[in-house]
Amino acid sequence: MAFEATARVKELRSRMLTTPAICVERGYLMTKSYQETEGQPEAIRRAKALEKILKEMTIRIEDGELIAGWATGKVRAGAVLPEISSEWILDELDTVATREWDKYVPLTEEEKAKLKEVVAYWKGEALYDKWQALVPEQAKELNHIIQGTAGFSENSHHMAHVAVDYERVITKGLNDIKRQVEEALGKLDLSVMENLDKYHFYSAVKIVLEAAENFAKRYAQLAAGLAKQESNPQRKSELERIAETCNWVPANPARNFYEAIQSIWFVYIILMIEGWGAGMSLGRVDQYLYPFYKKDVEAGVITDAEAHELLSLLLIKMNGVVALADKNVSKVLGGYPIMQGLTLGGVTRDGRDAVNELSYLFLEADRVVGLSAEEIMVRINKINPESFVMKAAETAVSLRGKIKFVSDETSIPQMMNCGIPLEYARDYISTGCHNPTIPAFSHDLGGVIFNLPLAVDLALNNGFSRQTGKQIGPKTGDPAMFRTFEEVMEAYKKQVEHMLSVVFLYKNADMKLFAEVPVVFQSALFHHCLEKGLDIYQGGTHPYHTHITAIAGAANVGDSLAAVKKVVFDDRQITMRQLVSALEKNFEGEERIRHLLQQAPKFGNDDDYVDLILKDVLIHACDTIRKHKSFAGRQSVASTVAMTANIPLGWVVGALPDGRKAGEPLSEGGISPYQGRNVSGPTPTMKSVAKLDQIKLRGSILNMRFNPDAVKDEPKMRKFVSLLRTFCEIGGNLIQFNFVDTQMLKDAQKNPEKYKDLLVRVATYSAYFVELSPELQNDIINRTEFEEV
Repeated sequence: MAFEATARVKELRSRMLTTPAICVERGYLMTKSYQETEGQPEAIRRAKALEKILKEMTIRIEDGELIAGWATGKVRAGAVLPEISSEWILDELDTVATREWDKYVPLTEEEKAKLKEVVAYWKGEALYDKWQALVPEQAKELNHIIQGTAGFSENSHHMAHVAVDYERVITKGLNDIKRQVEEALGKLDLSVMENLDKYHFYSAVKIVLEAAENFAKRYAQLAAGLAKQESNPQRKSELERIAETCNWVPANPARNFYEAIQSIWFVYIILMIEGWGAGMSLGRVDQYLYPFYKKDVEAGVITDAEAHELLSLLLIKMNGVVALADKNVSKVLGGYPIMQGLTLGGVTRDGRDAVNELSYLFLEADRVVGLSAEEIMVRINKINPESFVMKAAETAVSLRGKIKFVSDETSIPQMMNCGIPLEYARDYISTGCHNPTIPAFSHDLGGVIFNLPLAVDLALNNGFSRQTGKQIGPKTGDPAMFRTFEEVMEAYKKQVEHMLSVVFLYKNADMKLFAEVPVVFQSALFHHCLEKGLDIYQGGTHPYHTHITAIAGAANVGDSLAAVKKVVFDDRQITMRQLVSALEKNFEGEERIRHLLQQAPKFGNDDDYVDLILKDVLIHACDTIRKHKSFAGRQSVASTVAMTANIPLGWVVGALPDGRKAGEPLSEGGISPYQGRNVSGPTPTMKSVAKLDQIKLRGSILNMRFNPDAVKDEPKMRKFVSLLRTFCEIGGNLIQFNFVDTQMLKDAQKNPEKYKDLLVRVATYSAYFVELSPELQNDIINRTEFEEV
């Protein structure tokens, strides 16, 4: 099926092509509420703050809209989160509109005054302020060196990265949850000490559920008022239907497909208002919406064209939400990434093919909309129909690579390896960068990106950083005196283990502090949280919760260790002393040694010599990470997900034995070969990645770039789909593509005005190429371009 964008879709889409704004309203209203509730239990304070925001925030219904609800009072905006961190905004009050990357609409003088008032109230009480006070100074000095960030508190966002129980909301309504809460409250014995916290949790849940219902009714009243003033009969009818729908959902079960979409959208924006952060997901939309779609189609209530328009409008609405970032972050994480996800395809909870008509309609809607914020993840397995994978691949090509693909054959065992029962593991989705999780069941968070190549740098310099000159790791011996490759590996592993002990100090401090700011509405939509009367940040989904340590630069480590083994110990072309000296000089005047190291086997070319070394490296990292326990008993697991942190983390890593010079970017993606080294073709690249023990990981990301001519006709597309399916079946995990040639990218750098709509896959998100910093643009250009499948 193929559809064209309706006039309504075109118009509403065009309105999203605007510079984002900073919304002060949420932060200001939250602060006012906190001033009114000082001394009350934190769950109650958070609930009353959300209630005040939903009651008093600006609402509007745009001309032509069929789906009501906005997360801010502005068309496209990010909210200020003073409870997390917002002090950076004071430094940029007058420059957010003129800074180099990711500009925002200029702030008004009134907004600036409100921001100053908000930040002053939270000074010393914001989570990042508390993190700074909690973590020892010597550990803080290593932040942004051994890892990319201290955690979500430094990122100025809530953790998000979840999908709630949308299915329950649309089939039973929020009133069903309220009934469960009232029953739980009635059974509590308040003479039991721990029940007091449950009492406050359930009381807070009642507040936010009623606030959500009243928020929808505000829109119902607005729509009814607009309908009375409307002279166009068609628009009048649409507004009356919006009013009727918003009066009914999300408090009550949806009665049709349209109401189901409106219900999940209200829930989604309330989740964002409460706990604004990247990676908030709509989950498996093609599964829980399908019964409503099927019923309406069979009853003649809706056509596929009408359903397609509604889905297109839903995707457009997702682009009204952005995550604010300071000027330094925007340089290496540009393009306003919010990574809002929805997952299609896969298998059902009982193992059957899950693809249905809505799976195709969502893909077609994204082909038509093609904006940057909505992230579609396509799950692939052996029993999915060829037509579905073909449709997903064609959509990806038409959007230059916007769709992400993930393998059920590895992802389901990954979930089960963390104790998730099979029925639930089959229901996994991907959130954010690539955090596999189970909607409404498990809570699986990232929060740091670990600088693995730094361990090689330290091991070959006795624990000292060549970039800073400071001792970062333990003294593991003079590397010039190492006589075997095993000694190199032993020193490397000791550095990894030491660095990870600091990483978990950061992670646990971050998690401990987030437990102080409950997300009551979100928690109410998770099974175990509601049963236990415990917030999700405090471990409400235990034992189904993990803390994921993302690993950056894995390919650099594999390439470096393979080069040392090959050039120094196997072929004896240079000594360890010569190697160490060349690294110390950053290869200046050591071109012969650098050439020898560059000629050693490189990951991504189906060469067991290096691939199996990297496999061992990742097994060691995974096993070491699993030994650490995180806050509230969370399991610790590893992923290979670098996002764009490969650039700033590369700044602090000295020259490496793979031939990379000091300060240059690390390997991108997560498990991608180092830029330009996978010279043997796409199949060897995929085979190298598939050899790794993906089951021990909790997600890994491979980026690949193809010349558009490689997939320009149906025979080539079928060959590409065959390659994609093979990767997913032989051990690969997540793979994503760019379909754009190097010449176009370089021309876009020189002539950005000609390429304003050039959408590219940056990392685990898409953005417009011309809006990215030169560092990010060059990182994409330097990826190997495959001319043929």
